[in-house]
Amino acid sequence: LELLHDERAVRVSINQDILDDIKLMLTEISKSNLVSVDTLRSLAGKATCVSTLLHVWRPFVSMVWAPIFDKRAHCPHAADHVWRTAVQIPLDWLMAFLRGVSGTLTRTYTLSAYLGEGDKISVRCDASPLGLGAFLVVNEVIEEYAFDAVTPEDEQRLGISRHGSSEGQQVFEALSVLSALRRWKSWWIHRRVNLEVRSDSVSALIMLIKLKASGAGTNIVARELALDICDAHYEPNVAAHVPGVANIIADHLSRMVERPGAPLPRELDSAKMVRFQPRDASWWRTL
Repeated sequence: LELLHDERAVRVSINQDILDDIKLMLTEISKSNLVSVDTLRSLAGKATCVSTLLHVWRPFVSMVWAPIFDKRAHCPHAADHVWRTAVQIPLDWLMAFLRGVSGTLTRTYTLSAYLGEGDKISVRCDASPLGLGAFLVVNEVIEEYAFDAVTPEDEQRLGISRHGSSEGQQVFEALSVLSALRRWKSWWIHRRVNLEVRSDSVSALIMLIKLKASGAGTNIVARELALDICDAHYEPNVAAHVPGVANIIADHLSRMVERPGAPLPRELDSAKMVRFQPRDASWWRTL
């Protein structure tokens, strides 16, 4: 901990040695189908240390701790070992995060940020069975908007179909939140803002808060979102539910792929149209 009197801030750091130890352990664990309970406990302890600074780590750290005490995850012929598959998801996520970190991990927290003096940024999202839509509001002014089609590649990676189930709709609602936050990441990742995310999907908002969800596709999106939030100094501080009938602009944008050339809502007249980033293999950081 370091007090920065001139900046009226506190700097919190985790030494590179701890991060290097975790990365080395992850590499060694990946070489075998079995993991000793002692190794897993050591990894969980070091990761818990990091999670005191990066709260986003906590759901994944708990996934490392759980098999240590759950005998169903233990190998029948080696009681002091756990099957690696029982912890593969958190191991992959931790390694994906550490690949993007070099040197000491540092976060600086200012008094002005604590007092909520930053810009008010709202990201408002929606999804239809065929498309995603979102727009960015900065200090009550709509600055940018975007819409895009749900692609066959999205369906393949998330294991869901565009046509049919309510589960598919929930996955695409979650994907709209991830795509929008990632598209406008530069507005919130390196500075303190009052970041609000609005959606008419309760499940997508719960995913944003807990960074985990039920369902394979939604959990993939949750892990991607957790990485993005972990890169930032601060997490979104408002998750606001909007009734579907009131989420008019975002809903209209999500259906633009169904009716190309349709007029946009007048509220977007002064806003800039941008594109979501291509969701290709490089876009998915945890797969």
